[in-house]
Parts: sequence; structure tokens; C-alpha cells
Amino acid sequence: MDQIAVSRNRATRTPPLDGGTPVILAYAVTIFSSAFLLFQVQPLISKFILPWFGGSPAVWTAAMLFFQVALFGGYLYAHLSCTYLQPRGQFRLHVGLLLAAAALALYTRISPSESLKPLGTESSPLMQILLVLAASVGLPYFALSSTGPLLQKWFSDAFAGASPYRLFALSNVGSLLALLSYPFFFELHWDSSQQAIMWSWGFALFTACCIFCAWWTLRAREAHGDDAIRSLTTTSLSDEAAPPRWLWIAWILLPALASIMFLAVTNEVCQNVATVPLLWIIPLSLYLVSFIVAFDHPRWYIRPVCAVGAILLLVYLSNFHALSDTIAAPFGWIFGATKDKPLVLDTWTLQCASYFLALFFVCLICHCELANLKPSPKYLTAYFLSMSLGGALGGIFVNLCAPHLFTTFFELPLGMLVSIGVAATALGVYVNGLGKPLWASSGIALAAAVPAMFGVCYWQFDFDDTSDQISAPLTVYQGRNFFGLVGVEHRSRDDAEWENFAFFSGHILHGRQIADPARRTSTELAYWGPGTGCRRALEYKIKQQPNCRIGVLGLGVGTIAGFAKAGDYLRLYEINPEVIEIANRYFYFLKDCPAKQDIILGDARLQLERELAESGGKGHQFDVLCLDAFSGDAVPTHLLTTEAFQLYKQHLKPDGIIVFNITNTYLDLYPVVTKLAEAHGFQHTRIYRPKDPDRPIYRTYYALATKDQEFLRQTPEELVDMPLDFQKQRDVPLWTDRYHNLFQILK
Repeated sequence: MDQIAVSRNRATRTPPLDGGTPVILAYAVTIFSSAFLLFQVQPLISKFILPWFGGSPAVWTAAMLFFQVALFGGYLYAHLSCTYLQPRGQFRLHVGLLLAAAALALYTRISPSESLKPLGTESSPLMQILLVLAASVGLPYFALSSTGPLLQKWFSDAFAGASPYRLFALSNVGSLLALLSYPFFFELHWDSSQQAIMWSWGFALFTACCIFCAWWTLRAREAHGDDAIRSLTTTSLSDEAAPPRWLWIAWILLPALASIMFLAVTNEVCQNVATVPLLWIIPLSLYLVSFIVAFDHPRWYIRPVCAVGAILLLVYLSNFHALSDTIAAPFGWIFGATKDKPLVLDTWTLQCASYFLALFFVCLICHCELANLKPSPKYLTAYFLSMSLGGALGGIFVNLCAPHLFTTFFELPLGMLVSIGVAATALGVYVNGLGKPLWASSGIALAAAVPAMFGVCYWQFDFDDTSDQISAPLTVYQGRNFFGLVGVEHRSRDDAEWENFAFFSGHILHGRQIADPARRTSTELAYWGPGTGCRRALEYKIKQQPNCRIGVLGLGVGTIAGFAKAGDYLRLYEINPEVIEIANRYFYFLKDCPAKQDIILGDARLQLERELAESGGKGHQFDVLCLDAFSGDAVPTHLLTTEAFQLYKQHLKPDGIIVFNITNTYLDLYPVVTKLAEAHGFQHTRIYRPKDPDRPIYRTYYALATKDQEFLRQTPEELVDMPLDFQKQRDVPLWTDRYHNLFQILK
């Protein structure tokens, strides 16, 4: 790999203009800072807009689409300006762009204007998210996006003959550090408004550095002249033939596959394997590391190891649970496992690790082969433009096309099949490089690909159908939209007592109902077992109030409607229109409820804000307000801030009860709730109840905030078999719309 600095071979290269190492360092600092700012602004601006669009993972996915498309736009600008503009014209145009972007960033502090705030009733707010991002951070992000290819092209011109490609690896180091430092450092010490100010001034400093590099490049070009620069390279670029068509296609398809696998694995792991907060950081980090290896440490890429590893892991993941059970016995014998202490491989941690390692192998293959195909500096901007186009096409396929084409994350098995084909091809290239004939290398590639592809197809495309087994859950509905996957299963079909229908969002169960029509009004299942927190609050207020008013944030299957009596009023808020359809079509709590009810589509907080304004500040005067939206990975933190609690107070009667369903596997939300309650003059209690092994009743953890002294007297803190992880004392600052951090409450 060529070094960033000018090669020691001075015989064929003209030394740079005076400045030497400091100038080279300026280029390095500029490209590093641009990448750092590029990846810092992504979680920062996403945090600003999360409260506007429901706080779901779909907001981050939509933001990623914007960033990928904007990156392609920046690369296109770099390519066109370098191809069609003279050096002085390039200088003037880019300096103008940088100054305009810096002025906008310093003026707006990249904070979205309130005028862009949505109504909160959109069934798919994707286009509005893109509009908000474009208006608030579009121009600075566009300027940063163009920096990578521009700086590398400028470097190759200013330091004639030096390879600029290690600068690309340096930019990915900056991206990786920005990604890892944001949740572990910046988010811990500063709120989002302070971060935005720091970012804006950081962008201004980057602008100064970039203008210096642009000026130095212009000076070098004018000193040497374009013809002199070309003559200093080892190959005459003016006579160099254009890359063949197959090479352009490879420049696009290889990064497209890596992008598809990165996004598909992220979706699968974060929504269907483990709802661990911020788990998406790992695949994105591996994705960036693969670029660093490809363009700075290619010796770390061992083609046969990556190819064989990717194929084996992808086959393993295509039927993870069954294959884990199969290989556990021989591996247990090797590692000395016993009958009392068997080796267990069917765990979510191993599954996540396998997905991440397979993704890393695939990204290494795609990006290292891409690096092996890099052209001379003459076609540098076209090369990076093609690469960014591939990444953007991958993002468009996963984020725009797949939700309309598939009802599951079907892009993952498709990506697995293509990845196996690419890995097998890489294996064939390796064998051919050993001097074997083409027929031998092709045969080895086919021998590796065909059985692996057959296994993936057989297991992933449901050819192994078990729906006829009455003991197995039967999927009766499956859907996908902007907000993710939803499904309904017919469960316990061989158990007359507990046969039921269950609703899932991703793999999180959000409600059940007994299938027997005579018993379907029963609410004693799932999260609503005897003595649970929400049940106590509802039963207390419904008994106390002849016309009880109940508000619910998060519809689920409408179980709360099973508590209400004639004369009561239910107001249920749900952001996902498909959930409303499921609750009305497959479940009967809403249909059988004698109380008056209104179902409000949209983000609950935005709707409550609008309704408060329309009522002249009176609010709905709820007796009970139940917040049931915190059981998954994508915790809507905008519902747990002091601004949100103030809104709840205004919609609550003076003696009303706010119920927080804080049942969560990985997060301890109780310290957040207690801090909010105390800050607003409420008292609080909590109830933890374990899972009932004999009935479909799950463990539950509820926090209740109220000023009703009688209810607090009747409902003391109750922690039955509560895990020690949830009994830790945690000092959590008061969460606001501008400051909240999930790492503080990880178990």
C-alpha cells in the first residue's frame, strides 16, 4: 500500500511545495475531522427529531437513508466539479459551498425549526423525516460528504505521484471514533443543544482547514500545471484507457451488497433476535472497520479464511436453532460438558455474535475486493462515486423497496444467497491465483456455493413446514410497514384451557386473548395477571369513579378495554395503523367493551400536545393514564422526559394515576420515573411480579405515580422475586428532551 507521504523514490517524483509534513498533516486533519463530524451529526440530529416521529427504530432507519443518499450527492458533486471545472473554478465553487454551509450551521445550530414539526398522524412519515433532515442539516452534511473524494483528488494533485487511498482509511477511522464516542462520551456529558453548538463550531474549524487545503491544492496545480502533474506519475494518465464496464459494475454492486447485509443484519438482530439497546452500534462499527482494513491494512484480509468463514456462518444462521442443538453434543464432548452441565449453543448472544462475524466477513470480502479494483487517481472521483451509489442503492432497497415487497425481513435471506455467491467466487479467485486452471477454480467455487445456497433456501424459505403440527404456533397474520414487523400467532392449539391468539411487534409479545369465545373477556394473562400494577390502578379507579376516564399510550390488542364498564371513557393512542387494524380484526377486547372509546392514530405525545392546545389547557382529565411503550429495544425516550410528564399532568385529574409499564429485559427505567415524579410533586410506588409457570402470564414491572394518598396506602411497594439487577441504586439525572442516556440505566 502506498504511503500518504510522498514516496522515498524522489527520482520520479517532484517534491511538494514548501510546507512538507505540516501541509500533509493539514490534509489528514481535514479528512479526519470531516468524517468525525459526518458521523457525529447522524445520532445528534436523529435525537432531535425522535420526539417528533414516535421514537421508533424506523426514524433511525429513515435517517440512515437520508445520510446515504446525501453521501452519494456529495460524491457526485466532487466527481462533476473535478471533471468539468478548471482548478480555479473548483476552488471558488467549493469555498463558496463551505462558507454558506458554515454560516447556516452557526446560525441555526443545526436545530430543526418548530415550523417543520409534523402533525403526528402520518401513516408513514418517511418523506417528512427526509424533508426535516434536508432543511436542518442538509447543506453542511452535503459539504462534509464531498470532502472524502475531493481531498483525495486534491492530495494526488498537490503531491504528485503519492497514493491518496490511505486517506480514505483515515476517514473511516474518524467515522468509527465518532460513532463510538457519541454514546459513551458526548451524550453522557452534554445535552443535545450543547452538542449542536459544539458541532457547529467544529464545522466552522473544519471549514477553515478545508479552505486551506483547497488553497494549497490550487497553488500546487498552478505551480506545476496539469501537464506537469500528469507527467510525474508512473503511468501516463492522459493515455490511460477508461476502466472496462465490468469494473464499473463491480464498483457499484460490491458496496451495494455490503450495505444491504449491514442494514438487513441490523434489522434482524435488533428487532428479531435481541432487543438490547444500541446494539446497532456493533454492525455499523464492523462495517466501518472493514473499510479501514481494505484501504489501510489489506494484509489482514485472508481471502480463503473470509470466504469459507462467511459461507459456513451464513448456512449456520439460516437454521440457527436446529443446527445449534445438533452440534452442541459433539462440541460438548470436546469441551468436557456433562449431562448436568451441557453445552448450550442456542443462545441469543451466540446468535448475535454469529450474525456479526458473518457480516464482518461479507463486508471484508466486498470492500477488500473493491479496494483491489481501485483505479489510478485519474478515476478516483468516479470510483468513489460508484461506491457511494452502491451504498445508496443498498439503503434504498432495504428502506424503501423491501417494506413494500415483503412482509418479513426477506432481504436478509436474499442477501445471504448473494453473499454466498460472492464468497464462493472469491474462493475461486484464490484457487486460480495458486496456478490452478480455470475449470478447477470454477469447480471449487460451485462446490462451495451450490450446497450452501440449497441449505439457505431450504431453511429460510419455509420449505420445512411445521404448521400442521398442532402443538406449534400457527402464524395467522404477518405484516410490515414503516414502523417494523407485526404478526399474530395462534398458540397452544393443543391446550383447550389456554389456547390463545398472541400479537407480536418484532419478537416482543404485546398482548394475548383466550381463543374460547366464552372466556375471551378474561384479562388475566400476558402483562395483566392478578395483582399487577396496571390492574390495581384500573380496578381502584373504575370502582371509585362512576364514569372513569382512561388514557392509554400504546394500543397493543386493546386489553385495557376489558376492564372498562358502561359509562367509562377510553382514549387509546397508537402510532402504527397496522396495530389498530390487528386489534380490531383478530382480537375482541375493543369490540366487546361497553365503554365509549376513541382510537387516535399518531404519536401520543404530539396528539396530547395538540389536544391540550385545542381544549384551552383543560386537557382530558384522565383518572388513569397508562403508558405501555417501553418493553422493547427502541424505548421512546421522549415519553419519559420532564416536558412529557408536565404534559401528562395537564391531562390528569389532581388525584389521577400515571401508570408506567417498565417491564424490560435490559433497562431499569424505575430511576427515571422516580426522578420525574419527584420533580413534579408526585409520589410513587412500584410492583414487580414474576412469571406464572402454569399460565400464560409474564413477569411484569410497573411504576405508578400519583398524589392519591388512599391509593398509595392500599398499594405499597411489592417486589416479588425481583432480580438483583433491578434493585441497584442508580443516580440518574432528570431526563429532558435535550438530555437522556440509556447507558445510565443498563442492567
